[in-house]
Amino acid sequence: DDQDKESKPICCKSCNRATVKPTTVLFGSSLPQEFFERASQDLPQVDVLIIAGTSLVVSPANSLVYNVPDTTLRVIINNEPVGSELGIDYSSTSKRDFFAEGNCDEVFLDLIEELGWLKDLENCIDELPESSATLLRDILDSEGS
Repeated sequence: DDQDKESKPICCKSCNRATVKPTTVLFGSSLPQEFFERASQDLPQVDVLIIAGTSLVVSPANSLVYNVPDTTLRVIINNEPVGSELGIDYSSTSKRDFFAEGNCDEVFLDLIEELGWLKDLENCIDELPESSATLLRDILDSEGS
């Protein structure tokens, strides 16, 4: 099998910057040791865990969901509910889990708008993926109208 065992960045032909995250872990590959070191250091102190655009079926990354303190708020941003079998509670009485249903880009842009950070994001619009930049331009255009 000649396929690479490790992912490599895909660089832009114009500026030579990585356009795809270079730390992608290929299916069947191990996560870097840093994942486990940081998880054990950081998880006990997490106040909010944002879970975005995932099925939560692949281990050990899905273990983050249940290895945070019981007081940690968990925000799930996804097209559909995921992780019920991991303890995420989608009921209306849940005290720690919040489900923001929808496309991740759209939900995050809504949040950024609510926080008043659109102008900050506009400053780096050319560095965003085209689909994200288009969404941001649409929001900025509707604000200007």
